[in-house]
Amino acid sequence: MQAVDALLQRACGTFTDATAIVSGSGSVSYSELEARARELADELTERGIGRGDVVAVQGRRGASAVIAVFGVWLSGAVVMLIDDTLPEARREAMLDCGPVRAVVDCADGRRIAPRSAPQGVPVADLGDEDYAYVAFTSGSTGRPKAIVGSHTGLAQFLRWQSAEFGIGPEDRFAHLTNLSFDVWFRDALMPLVSGATLCVPEQRHLDVAAVGDFLRSNGITGFHLVPSLGKVWLSGLAGSEPMPGVRHSFFAGEPLDDALARGWRELFPHSQVVNLYGPTETTLAQHFYRVPATPAAGIQQVGENRPGSRSYLLDEHGKQCDDGVTGQIHIAADHPTHGYLVDGRIEPPFVEVAVDGQRVLAYPTGDLGRRGVDGGLEILGRADDQIKIAGVRIELQEVRSAIQAHPSVRDAYVCAQEDRFAKVIVAVVEGDAGAERELRDHLGDRLMSVMVPGAFLFLPELPKLPNGKADRKALAETARRHVEERARRAAEQRAAAPRGGAVAERLERLWLSVAGGGAGSLADRDANFFDVGGTSLTIAVLHTEIQREFEVGFPLVRLFEYPSFDAQRRFLTSLTERPRAHVPSAAATARRAGRGRVLSARRARQR
Repeated sequence: MQAVDALLQRACGTFTDATAIVSGSGSVSYSELEARARELADELTERGIGRGDVVAVQGRRGASAVIAVFGVWLSGAVVMLIDDTLPEARREAMLDCGPVRAVVDCADGRRIAPRSAPQGVPVADLGDEDYAYVAFTSGSTGRPKAIVGSHTGLAQFLRWQSAEFGIGPEDRFAHLTNLSFDVWFRDALMPLVSGATLCVPEQRHLDVAAVGDFLRSNGITGFHLVPSLGKVWLSGLAGSEPMPGVRHSFFAGEPLDDALARGWRELFPHSQVVNLYGPTETTLAQHFYRVPATPAAGIQQVGENRPGSRSYLLDEHGKQCDDGVTGQIHIAADHPTHGYLVDGRIEPPFVEVAVDGQRVLAYPTGDLGRRGVDGGLEILGRADDQIKIAGVRIELQEVRSAIQAHPSVRDAYVCAQEDRFAKVIVAVVEGDAGAERELRDHLGDRLMSVMVPGAFLFLPELPKLPNGKADRKALAETARRHVEERARRAAEQRAAAPRGGAVAERLERLWLSVAGGGAGSLADRDANFFDVGGTSLTIAVLHTEIQREFEVGFPLVRLFEYPSFDAQRRFLTSLTERPRAHVPSAAATARRAGRGRVLSARRARQR
């Protein structure tokens, strides 16, 4: 067995005085990283926590979270990542899956809070040394699904990515992934096991201008990104000076198209663009593809398997497909995750498949694919109701279950439709349209924000087939027409909206432009941007457009603090009435901070 903490200890011993993590609050050397992790491990051990126990690391991305994860592993315990912005009900459901023995609160001075298992919840035996973490994905039962990850599998992936792409001490990687997802381990730990520096943005919500300044001022050479966020970056940084210092751009979680790949090369001319693919169950990415300078038209393939994994395309009878024939992708990895944590036991998600006369254990991904003429794997969609939005894997059945739990709903159908930057979830509901706001609040208390539908359509009764089941084909067509009609109405209103004029009129035009059909009616000035189809991605676009339109500067977090139309109107009115000199932009603030860090670094080298 290869433990991930052993890789981190080796890096700390090799790159002792080098900077491991840097953020607005300071820097941490590799020797400090290990020393602080050992302090936490000793505290956990003194409390009787160790092998077989689950310890939650709760907070947000940053040095404290990395130190806490390292310390939990040094104690012998299993890590569970919890983002502190998740709804409380969802956090509690995750904590109960372990169940968790203690919570390390990174937002509160790394305070350790003991936690008892709820009455009646089975306690799993997680004493195997290879159990490294409990990660979550969306579940079809209406609750998040817990997956037990492998030390060996994660360690092998980190070593492979570092060696395959030549990551080393000269690299500086941006840390952009929030907690609660298994890809956090790739984003945070791959640079560190390579001796590189992990650079953490000071702001939780980075606007696009601040992203550019952050990358430049920190000398970033690489990052991991989902394609939908990449599209937002390109949209907001259009016309910006190229950034030749970036050398590694790893995309994963969503289809990567040729338009994004080409635009990316213009902004980052010296960057290698890599498309990664692999589900949580198989331990991060199992496929990789170096996108050529002139990408193929359309969606880019995901290439070949990395060492230690094999992929098979099987038809509905379980037979292998010939090259060029579509089948369901099954992945056999040497060191996948151990399985789902269900009622105190681990249930492996693997099935036996027949390959060349032998039986092989593989994970049925649910993704459809085919082999191209060069043998590379092309992803063609899903064989079920699972989708990905902003890189987050979502079971539509979980969203439907949460909707049906509301007393105003008699039945519901949930699907996904393409939007400007990513898919949008559409809910067709048999119930009271007057309860939409209450239903949204209900879902916001139970689901991640990315899982809350961006569009609702209320019908007196859902169409049914003769056998009484929902007519999914008719419902999908109804949802598609609804989204198209909203977009058409929004375009008409946008075209009719006066140019210039009062703050409210100008802001309404921007909402219509960015939120699309979801903002087709703004009669309710208390409407929340997220309730009219806005997302955590498109609010960054709205932020950029507002700053351009009103010639003001403010951090993106203000739009999260003032999410309703009227609140933003009042905020913008107050900004535009101030003397212009008193409104420094977020980009200018980031530039000044960046210049300060550069000067400090120069002085340190001169000494």
